[in-house]
Amino acid sequence: MRKVYAMMFMTLDGVAEFPDYDPEPESGPSESEEPMWSPRMGSIDTLLLGRVAYEKWYSYWPAKAKDPEANAWQKTFSEFCDRSEKLVVSKSLRKVDWPNSRIVLGDIGDEIARVRALPGKDIALGGGPRLLQTFLDRRLVDELRIEVFPSLVGRGKPMFHVVDDPDNPEDVVPVGAAGRRDFQLFTTKHLKGGTVFLHYRTIAGKNPA
Repeated sequence: MRKVYAMMFMTLDGVAEFPDYDPEPESGPSESEEPMWSPRMGSIDTLLLGRVAYEKWYSYWPAKAKDPEANAWQKTFSEFCDRSEKLVVSKSLRKVDWPNSRIVLGDIGDEIARVRALPGKDIALGGGPRLLQTFLDRRLVDELRIEVFPSLVGRGKPMFHVVDDPDNPEDVVPVGAAGRRDFQLFTTKHLKGGTVFLHYRTIAGKNPA
């Protein structure tokens, strides 16, 4: 069955953000990969996007394929996005103009179950954080792939829910507690500038719905 990967960026203070940095001396037009996406693009043919993420991606990525100032990886990712099926989860959008895009109607869990059962490659959730939270709440994510940037940005949407509950008097959240979801660390990789790539997989049988 096709898997759902969450492919997200996050800062040290837990914000779903891609901070801007000064270019590093070794980076430039010849840069040809992004560590989180590059190894997986060949095994993914469907993208999941919320409304805000869809609008940002559509305004940016299609033009990169023919942009003379785009680097090799940007052009490759642009072509990848164009050819992938894009499922847009939104209650306010009435149409989507990016080719191979459609708005998800009805229950998201039912739609993901239907898409998983179809022939094809894996599915990547590319944004945004609210969509990720919905997928985590409903146990629809098989793997988390997160790049953590060494910055505190102080504002923005949190990657994960911050539940406004009182502190646990025992300072411990026990296994099986409501809302707890456990993942197994599969891969870590140190990237340029102090960024860290983290790859987690769900633990079978430890996260019942």
